[in-house]
Amino acid sequence: MKKILVLVIVCIFALVMLSACGDESSREDVDINVIMVDGAPLLSMAYMKSDDFVGIDGYNISFDMTNDIDAIVASLLNQEPDFAIVPVNVAAMMYNNGSGYHLAAITTWGIMHIVSDRDISTLDDLIGETVVAFGQSGTPGITLRAVLKQNNIPFNEPIGTDFIPDPDMVNIVYLTAASDVRDAIATGMEIGGEFVSFGLLAEPVATAITGFAANMDRPGFTARIDLQTEWARNNNGEIYPQAALIFHERLLENDANFVNEFINSAEQSSIFANNNPVEAGDLAVELGSIAIPNGAVVGNAHSAGRLPMDFTRAGNARSAVNTFLQTIMEENANLIGGRMPADSFYYTP
Repeated sequence: MKKILVLVIVCIFALVMLSACGDESSREDVDINVIMVDGAPLLSMAYMKSDDFVGIDGYNISFDMTNDIDAIVASLLNQEPDFAIVPVNVAAMMYNNGSGYHLAAITTWGIMHIVSDRDISTLDDLIGETVVAFGQSGTPGITLRAVLKQNNIPFNEPIGTDFIPDPDMVNIVYLTAASDVRDAIATGMEIGGEFVSFGLLAEPVATAITGFAANMDRPGFTARIDLQTEWARNNNGEIYPQAALIFHERLLENDANFVNEFINSAEQSSIFANNNPVEAGDLAVELGSIAIPNGAVVGNAHSAGRLPMDFTRAGNARSAVNTFLQTIMEENANLIGGRMPADSFYYTP
């Protein structure tokens, strides 16, 4: 009787083990969604988004790219993406409104430039002129207004395109997207009674505008004023953060090791872009980028020092991020969610 009982127990144990093995082999990878804006954010993630990226065991990572920052914000508010690369103020806003996102790293630093077909070199040269810009409530508009204030240069923000420019101020006109600024420059759009001669663009578009505008019979446009240089001059040499990698805290509850693996992979992808800007640019084009025309443009912007893709972990970027967010707080606290984020905003594994 005992032998029969032992045999039954052994059979039951074997069946349980076989069942467990079957469950393990049939288990599907966990789906992970990553969203980012086209342009420099895509460059830093291009290697991870390519077929050469071997992935992370147990996870099916999908990458979405868009030029619509409002769509990204709406998705973040619904807590849909697991990871995202967004403007730094959006990262702080998502943390402060309780959406559950934390800062993992800064992927891209200041890449905003004033482009023109005029021979200008200082912000003073913009007084009395009309500058076409984008991102009024994002990093572009915030940074432009900040450097003008820091240099005691007055500005106004006329609405629409039919107005008389103030000769004693920098007249900033915001369009919907960077592509609209590019097109306004290339087509010679008339704003404020004059053809557009000044625009705010981010790299690598700021470099690409030279050939793009020349092809439309508007030669001479190039990056003239680096807002990062202007920012550093007034902030003890500290540069400003452009794009942030964030993640949802639910990932820590499910698998904190995966969060760290993903951040490590993102860092390696950024290092690849920094060391191989031409290849990263060409790869971005293959992946469907509209903002990046080709790898050569990326290489030129990078070699000119206008495209810093230095991946910096949240803990090491904290001082620069705090300085930038404090500047926003003083202008419009709503742009970061009403207050400075708490220490837990900065993820330190």
